[in-house]
Amino acid sequence: MTHHTLLLSLVLGCLAILPAAAQQTADTIRLQLLPDEDITLSEVEVHAHKTPPSASRFSDMHPVELVTTGGANGDLYKALQTLPGAQVQGESGHLLVRGGSSEETQTFIDGMHVLNPYTSTDINSPARSRYSTFMFQGINLATGGAPLEYGQALSAVLPLETKDSSPVNKVGINTSIVGAGGGGTRAFANGSLSVDLNYQNLGLYNRLFPSRRQFKEPYRLYSAASQGRYHTPRGILLKLYAQYDRTDFSSLEGKENRLFDLGEDNIYLNATARSPQKAGGWQWFAGAAWSYYNRQIAGAATTGDRYTALHQELHLKAKTTFRPAATLRLDMGAESYIRRYRDTYRLLPATDSRKNISPVLAAAFFTAACYPLENLKAEASLRAEYSTTHHQTEFSPRLAVSYYLHDFMLTATAGRYTQLPEATYLLANPHLRPETCAQYNLGIHYNRSGRFGKAEVYYKDYNRLALWEDGQPASRGYGHSKGFDLFFRDPVSLKNFEYQLSYTYNLSRRKYAKYPALTTPQYATRHNASVVVKYSIPRLRTIVGLTNTCASGRPWHNPDRPGLMNDKARPYNSLDLGLTFIPHRKVIIHASGTNILCRRNEFGRVNGKPILASYDHFFYLGIFITLGKKAAYDVSNF
Repeated sequence: MTHHTLLLSLVLGCLAILPAAAQQTADTIRLQLLPDEDITLSEVEVHAHKTPPSASRFSDMHPVELVTTGGANGDLYKALQTLPGAQVQGESGHLLVRGGSSEETQTFIDGMHVLNPYTSTDINSPARSRYSTFMFQGINLATGGAPLEYGQALSAVLPLETKDSSPVNKVGINTSIVGAGGGGTRAFANGSLSVDLNYQNLGLYNRLFPSRRQFKEPYRLYSAASQGRYHTPRGILLKLYAQYDRTDFSSLEGKENRLFDLGEDNIYLNATARSPQKAGGWQWFAGAAWSYYNRQIAGAATTGDRYTALHQELHLKAKTTFRPAATLRLDMGAESYIRRYRDTYRLLPATDSRKNISPVLAAAFFTAACYPLENLKAEASLRAEYSTTHHQTEFSPRLAVSYYLHDFMLTATAGRYTQLPEATYLLANPHLRPETCAQYNLGIHYNRSGRFGKAEVYYKDYNRLALWEDGQPASRGYGHSKGFDLFFRDPVSLKNFEYQLSYTYNLSRRKYAKYPALTTPQYATRHNASVVVKYSIPRLRTIVGLTNTCASGRPWHNPDRPGLMNDKARPYNSLDLGLTFIPHRKVIIHASGTNILCRRNEFGRVNGKPILASYDHFFYLGIFITLGKKAAYDVSNF
């Protein structure tokens, strides 16, 4: 847990206390929590659409709306699991959407790909996002029918946009039961520089709340991040982001108490440049991102062995936008993914196995968006990809239509998406073909006076999935996923109270990986539902958040029954609580707990034994302090 939870709660209190009308008409909100003490927040953004937004967009969601979710513990991916389409992953923490694996949902920062957005954790312990939610000015999970600009994402994309400016000097520190940190921003003419440092150590937490696993060295995470922004005299926006984190822990595994010792280094660099919209309608963008991921494990499979995974990616991208007329927009661009995977397994003195592969993918994309009517938007797209794994070019079309009718928007999308198989499969067979997925979505959106609702049906048809046959993977897997999503959010009907309802029905069946017949994968659940409520108590300067999430049981293979994946584990249910107390405008105390009813949730079964998370519940207590004289440590260290 880092400083994420801090401002999330602060802003939640701010938004809940203010009248709804004020929230929708002002970019800068001043609110008075204590007598004669003002806090200025400039994080609330208002979006006006003269024409319907893209059909692929879930909604424009402010980071505060997600991170204030009870039980999210300040983590972006944990909060996203309460949205329709996402499936509960309490044992991994990864984001799975509409029956797809976690590898099928890709994260992009400022349009550039992130190879590994999750922290590494112990077995059956949920990972967290490596990046502060409050770096971003908006969250927009595309659960289906995503624009073809975003490649290598078979199911969904999570495009995150960092803020274009941070004009306020600010600095703050935080301490909690799991670590400490601090950071801030120094603003200057036409730009700013931000720094964030954090350290986490679960040693104290494990003594207070023991894990199911026995640790010799507790989980430790060191993280340092920095971002610079600069607006040139010509209006070009330059951004440079860099983050390094180091993870260490060791635990005892199995009956033989084998020592499992993990050390990991992760680096992400992101540099982008974007021009302003010119009078002639032209705008350009260029970016480069480098991801470096090096994991070393001693005792991976047996005592005395050592496993090393070194994965790297260089993502290069350039695009331009041209508006020849008010009713027509053209987007075109090119990008390249240059990757390197190297896995090494060593068991002295006899075994030394090393596998290397360096796939390169080049792509070009084009989109024409037109507005034949004021309330109608149509997009036609085409993406071409060439991969060195099979030396062929793949063509993927996409069509999206949105029609706005008073407070409702009707949407329809159809598109084809491709993605290289996971590194594990490519290392075993470098000539695998790209996996494909055809997606079809039909939905209706409702948006009025702050209330937002959505209903959508979808169908996904998979082909050329990696399937293990005769000891190696082949591109002969296939499957489908179908269902519907329901969602409603209302922050305005009741004073100081907001609620969110979400439900997803999904039927997923695949023949791929190590599933030799068409069946439901272990991670896919038929029903997922969540209720999120948030209530502000101004007199007590307290904000209360409750989240209840439930899901039907995970499928598992019972050898005593006929068929494959023929049984189900217990249904999942978790009631999560978050409390935020603001004794002073520069001091915030936040406490949260997941699964406060202490239910023993299962995440499937193996050989009849339930898969259980390392912790049935997680508790957090943190204090956040602003050191600046003029500005509170508001909604972001960045």
